[in-house]
Amino acid sequence: MKKIYLHIFLFLLVISYHKTVAQNSVLAKGDWIKIGIISSGIHKLDANFLQKSGINLAQINPQNIKIYGNGGRMLPQANAIPRAKDLIENAIFLEGEADGRFDNQDFILFYGQSPHTISYDSLSKSFKHQFNIYSDTTFYFLTVSDTKGLRIKDQSSIPATQEITTFDDYDFHEIDRKNILAQAPFAGSGREWVGEEFSGNNEQIFTFNCSGIQPNTSLKIIASVAASAFGQTEFSLKTNGQSIGNIPLNAIGSDRYDYKGVFETKIFTINSDNFTSANDLKIGFTYDRKTLTSGVGYLNFVGVQTVRSLKLYGNQTIFRSLESLKYPTTKFTLNESSKILKIWDITNAQQIQNQLFESKNQKLYFGVNTSSLKEFIVFNSTNFPEPVFVKKIKNQSIHNIEIPDLLIVTSEILRKQANRLADFRRQNDKLTVQVVSTQEVYNEFSSGKQDITAIRDFVKFLYDSNPLRMKYLLLFGDASYDYKKRMNVVGDEIKEIYIPTYESRESLHPIYSFSSDDYFGFLSNSEGNWEESSAGNQTLEIGIGRLPVKNVQEAKDVVDKLVSYSSSKNTLGDWRSKIAFVADNGDGNIHQADADFFAQIIKNQVPNYQTDKIYVDAFPLISLPEGQRSPKTKQAINQAFQQGVLIMNYNGHGAESGWADEQILTSGDIVNLTNFNTMPLMLTATCQFGRFDDPNQVSGAELSMLSPKGGAIALLTTTRPVYQNTNFVINQAFYESVFKPVNGKMPRLGDVMIYTKNNSLQGVINRNFSLLGDPSMQLLYPKEEAVITKINNKYIINADTLKALSKVIIEGEIQQFGTQIKMNNFNGIAQITVYDKARNLQTLGNQGDKFSYQQYQNILFKGQMTVQNGSFSSTFFVPKDINYQYGEGKIFVYAQTTDATSDALGSSKPIVGGANNENLTDNQPPKINLFLNDETFIDNGETNDSPLFIAKLSDENGINMAAEGLGHEMTLTLDDTTKISVNQNFIDEIDNYKNGEIRYNLKNLSEGQHQLKLKIWDNYNNSTESALNFRVKINHYTVLTNVFCFPNPFIQITNFSFEHERVGDDLNVIIEIFDSYGHLIKQFNENAYKISNPHNKISWNISDDFVPIVTGNYFYRIFVKSLTTTYQAFGSGKIVSVK
Repeated sequence: MKKIYLHIFLFLLVISYHKTVAQNSVLAKGDWIKIGIISSGIHKLDANFLQKSGINLAQINPQNIKIYGNGGRMLPQANAIPRAKDLIENAIFLEGEADGRFDNQDFILFYGQSPHTISYDSLSKSFKHQFNIYSDTTFYFLTVSDTKGLRIKDQSSIPATQEITTFDDYDFHEIDRKNILAQAPFAGSGREWVGEEFSGNNEQIFTFNCSGIQPNTSLKIIASVAASAFGQTEFSLKTNGQSIGNIPLNAIGSDRYDYKGVFETKIFTINSDNFTSANDLKIGFTYDRKTLTSGVGYLNFVGVQTVRSLKLYGNQTIFRSLESLKYPTTKFTLNESSKILKIWDITNAQQIQNQLFESKNQKLYFGVNTSSLKEFIVFNSTNFPEPVFVKKIKNQSIHNIEIPDLLIVTSEILRKQANRLADFRRQNDKLTVQVVSTQEVYNEFSSGKQDITAIRDFVKFLYDSNPLRMKYLLLFGDASYDYKKRMNVVGDEIKEIYIPTYESRESLHPIYSFSSDDYFGFLSNSEGNWEESSAGNQTLEIGIGRLPVKNVQEAKDVVDKLVSYSSSKNTLGDWRSKIAFVADNGDGNIHQADADFFAQIIKNQVPNYQTDKIYVDAFPLISLPEGQRSPKTKQAINQAFQQGVLIMNYNGHGAESGWADEQILTSGDIVNLTNFNTMPLMLTATCQFGRFDDPNQVSGAELSMLSPKGGAIALLTTTRPVYQNTNFVINQAFYESVFKPVNGKMPRLGDVMIYTKNNSLQGVINRNFSLLGDPSMQLLYPKEEAVITKINNKYIINADTLKALSKVIIEGEIQQFGTQIKMNNFNGIAQITVYDKARNLQTLGNQGDKFSYQQYQNILFKGQMTVQNGSFSSTFFVPKDINYQYGEGKIFVYAQTTDATSDALGSSKPIVGGANNENLTDNQPPKINLFLNDETFIDNGETNDSPLFIAKLSDENGINMAAEGLGHEMTLTLDDTTKISVNQNFIDEIDNYKNGEIRYNLKNLSEGQHQLKLKIWDNYNNSTESALNFRVKINHYTVLTNVFCFPNPFIQITNFSFEHERVGDDLNVIIEIFDSYGHLIKQFNENAYKISNPHNKISWNISDDFVPIVTGNYFYRIFVKSLTTTYQAFGSGKIVSVK
């Protein structure tokens, strides 16, 4: 029956932990100080300590002093194991409190636990220790309350006949200095670190106190060592000079992804008789590399278990007896005669009891119940260590916050920026958001010390309170695999910013060792322990993301990006309808096959979205001394970033610094991206590109997220080496979810992550994928549907075939998403792109067989049309250059409202082929007008080194955009040498297929005379060519146009307005304002990225400045500089202030 009741009791404890909700933390009120200790034992707080900690002793009643703390042990990972819900008050001893004053001679004694704990393993019949991987300090909290504190009470001795005069002692040596995986080409990983290093046959000796050891008893030495060597090596051990045995260690493999080390643990049991006369036990370790010339050994830890005489050693001694477990009651007899000694029962560290004892025949003895293992400490009344004062604690109680949709966990240093993002999500997304600091979480859930399980427990606490509300967790800060910041590679501020991530138990294998934020989302009662095996398939209950920011500026930049992405009108555009698939070459074309498979998912399931396939093997390779390179692939990727794609997907080889051996995307490429208004979600199924826990390096994924000029808005990315086959599984799950509505709305990234992770379980391998981004963010999916209803006045189900040299009328309407209801209030502009049939293409076979795939490439028409009252119509002329075989083409429509508040997306698959049988002729070539920067430029004019090329084109039957006809591409030639295809840069005028425009940014031209030639064709294949001569002057200042202020004169607010010619560029704008004496009184200095409008306005509110503005004349000048080229422009003017 006892066993049954015990199980029921434990079950009730678990239920209590999971269901009971604390109303307030004890930290919610009162004054608190936080103190720290590093070893188990009794600690002393005197008047001097309390006064230095800021406590006014004259104003307190010492009877109301309380100390709270939950000990030093790491929190259990398994959710089912009970734990404290808040800080627990500890029983303490306070000398001199009876008079209600804390006098100078008064003091507090309390028992504190080391962060590294000792327990008994009944299977091995040995003690073992748990080294705290998160903290080397245990923290306690002291307060003066308005009620009496918990005090240590006396515990009477009970009758007992079984006498014990010895105790079982355990001591250990373990230090963490090195992570074995932290060697080239890898960074560190895993939670298991090693200590002292052995590189040769040198002996290192570790000394333990063994005075009082009992003769003819077993002395156990538990030794754990490690080695990294390509052959078998071994450690030999000696105790006080006598050999006790060896620990052989197997060789590691030489493959890149083999284990990088081996661990071995061995228990040596020897008779204590050889050591009874010694006070010290000296254990010597020697590493033997055998015949190897290289190889390194490490000590992991060494523990010593002895049986010692029961007495006081030093000032305090902790004791327990395994033999006592044989008896229901035990009489402990200490070989001590001093009655001033005290003995505390510390079995329950929060409920310490003063054990009463008797003295007789120079012995101290007491009897206790020993049905379970009891632990005591004997001490004299002097020389207690003093804790360290840490800080005063502000009142807090995250236990009773409103349950959020989104929880943001950050550091105090980054809290302001985290609050900015929280405010935005509350206002823009109507989410309930809470922001807490790691220290707040640790204070209430792990007794003040770092422990990642405290964060998980807090998230579970919120989730259990309302599973339908708590959905997303954002970790607002960078991380490091070095929990204790042992590597001095970062400053103290960055160390405080780190939000820890889960590091695997596996610490030797480059692939099976992992870091993961998924741990914080394992919230079911049966989860949490997370076995690292095929059985470790635990599921996410919430969506989790991380912003890997290391300082306030990075945090501000990333929040700026997130806010702009979700709210700026400049982000509208058909780039939202595009997905780029980038694939590596080699490996039997597996990466290209994977990318093609995912592109087919898009084509079948969400056909309104366009796919662009950028395969390395589709472009020529060039050989350089440092290896093969693919500049055309790099150019295509950069173009996709700059023009914009909703998702950028990469499959292939990679590293922290970039993609592929051909270096198609490098860290340098990433930092130079200027796609602020067209930032994609990046999915990188490649090795280590997304590693965020390496303090020595900022990975490519981190750079993409942190870049203030663009890069990525979020990444589903890999933090460790990965396998292609498991990459495929998670990639597939992603595309099954990213376009699937949740409760009738398009998903947020956290929703996508939940589905993707839970439907791609491969043991722990796919835990290497993390979301760097805000899980509460929604991708910029076009909001509504653009439906093509008619072609040439025939409903789409019976639509006309698109034939060469035929005139086509496309009609359609904007419908509310998912309802088929026309939106009569939708007014704006729609862009239409008409493709010929998909082309059958082959890669070059540079590293194996050629790979066949299909791609829509041949554009028949690309134009703009007005959307009025939800309806649109476009007329165009099908070019002569088409594939005359009949087959499915593709029409894509993207529309946006005039006020840039909404957009829509749609597509259709018309039949394309054949030719118009009417006898139509056109012998007139198209017309061309060429300019640089603006339409005022004249031939032989002067410009900067990176001008914007503008071509105005017209033809009665339209301009040929198709690339099917050999040599009929739109070609721009610079100085008769460099030829550039500009088909993709052409677009027709709104509602007029006869006129159109090419805009192309030239970059970094040399100073001096140049010529541009443009050759184009009309839809009847009549061609024309035109040339433009110009001079480039470096640092040439262009004069800004339409520079003025309004209102002018002004009273409080005026606006500076000007026009520039750098649409699409990143600009720095400086405005300087001077008084009539020439004194500078105000300066604006702002950067603006991916400018979509030539008109700029900057407001000046004089009430925001401290400089008094009086009635009179003021002068201003405006400087505009490109951040990507040498373009510079200048303007000036006068304003009048009136009061």
